Amino acid sequence: VYYTLSGVGRSDEKWFGMRCENVHTNQWSYRVNGCTVSEYNTHFLNNVPADKVNNWIITKTSTHLKVVCNKVTVLNFNFATDYTPGNEVSHQVWSRRCAALRLWKDYENLLLLRTVV
Repeated sequence: VYYTLSGVGRSDEKWFGMRCENVHTNQWSYRVNGCTVSEYNTHFLNNVPADKVNNWIITKTSTHLKVVCNKVTVLNFNFATDYTPGNEVSHQVWSRRCAALRLWKDYENLLLLRTVV
């Protein structure tokens, strides 16, 4: 998911991504652009349900990025405290209001998207 975050006189595009690392163990990793290392398979979602169909809800607030899968919270990322060392100021960008949202082109047809601005 790409977020255009508006600031005074400028905007920045940041993104959040996740992927399934192992379908047999249902292990999922994630990346938060500018907050975590730029590789998958280093930060992991917690307790992702092993259901055949997953309903994902991704919510960004000024302080957190929350991911819920089938009514189970699997990530509650705090921009001000959960960053990788070296990304201490990343929360200053992620705390901005989201002016636009878009999905990776390959996934646009797979997801139902509802935004609240």
